[in-house]
Amino acid sequence: MKPLAHSTAALLLASALGQALAQAPASADDHGSHHPATAPAAPAAPAAQESPGITPADHSELSEGEITRWDPRTLKVTLRHGEIKNLGMPPMTMVFRVNDASMLAPFQPGDKVRFRVERKSTGYFITRIEAAR
Repeated sequence: MKPLAHSTAALLLASALGQALAQAPASADDHGSHHPATAPAAPAAPAAQESPGITPADHSELSEGEITRWDPRTLKVTLRHGEIKNLGMPPMTMVFRVNDASMLAPFQPGDKVRFRVERKSTGYFITRIEAAR
């Protein structure tokens, strides 16, 4: 290869790498970094699903998981879960929030559950949770 060809190839490679880095997640805390590149983007939840209470969407597509810990003071629960289809989220262990500690009162670490989670601007919230059968 000629010296000019090497320089051109190096510039093309640097340009491609720069674009890839610019599209990378901003931090390791960004939940999007857990998703494979082929996972669909999480849909924006309609405002009706962000209000307390059960909406029609809560009755479909419950995901399965196991409570590994929960803290009623912070309203956070850690679940080892399977795929969450409504969010395009693969199986993993993750912290979710609840609006009311009473949602988790019947449960303890180790319990198998079925749940519905929605994405809000402030995080991922469990909108429904029940014991797995």
